[in-house]
Amino acid sequence: MGEYEKAELIAICREKLLLNGLVVHVEQDFDKVPKIIETIGKPYLTPKMSPFFNDFTGENCFWLRLEKDGEIVAVAGARLDDLGEGSITEYWRRTMRRQYGNGEVEMVTRVAPPLEQDLKGRLAYFGDLHFSRAAGRSLKTVRRFVLIGHMISALKWNPDWTYAFLREDDVRRGGGYHYGFNRYIPDAQIWVDPPAPRENTEYCVMTNRRDLAYMAESFIRSPERL
Repeated sequence: MGEYEKAELIAICREKLLLNGLVVHVEQDFDKVPKIIETIGKPYLTPKMSPFFNDFTGENCFWLRLEKDGEIVAVAGARLDDLGEGSITEYWRRTMRRQYGNGEVEMVTRVAPPLEQDLKGRLAYFGDLHFSRAAGRSLKTVRRFVLIGHMISALKWNPDWTYAFLREDDVRRGGGYHYGFNRYIPDAQIWVDPPAPRENTEYCVMTNRRDLAYMAESFIRSPERL
């Protein structure tokens, strides 16, 4: 999938959102993020996406916000981590110690073997996705919004894998499908003592570059499905 196709799918999703009075914006002023999270009514900002715990730049992070009548009704963040051949287990343990354990306390005891084996290279992470009631209840709105995030990530970073964490109940409700992920790994990481709202039953949902490209091309061929 080339850059034109990625841009084409962004345009398709944006137009469909506009028909419902919804406008997508990219936000890279990271100092604004805590206020945006507060404004939309999300009760927390995860350390993984917080500018208080990370030195983000325009090269390794962006946020999307969805607005209706000038009001922010949805938000999501994305970041890039280039692990090369490094271990996702060691990366998560190290970053979780810093983000949740003051740099000293071990937080994660085990990572699911399929993740250790496969989740390598350039990794795009989606986090802090939140829709307010004002966004409506349309799953198509969710799908269009998240697909724009996938395509911007693909254009900026061309990641080997894109992943997120979902609660088990969200996976059962089809969250992986609506968010554009085609692999679901249960018990993704086991915490010593899960810091709220994290849970030991979380799934890691993920898709690789090839499958993301195929999904995007299928929607371009049949945009009425979006």
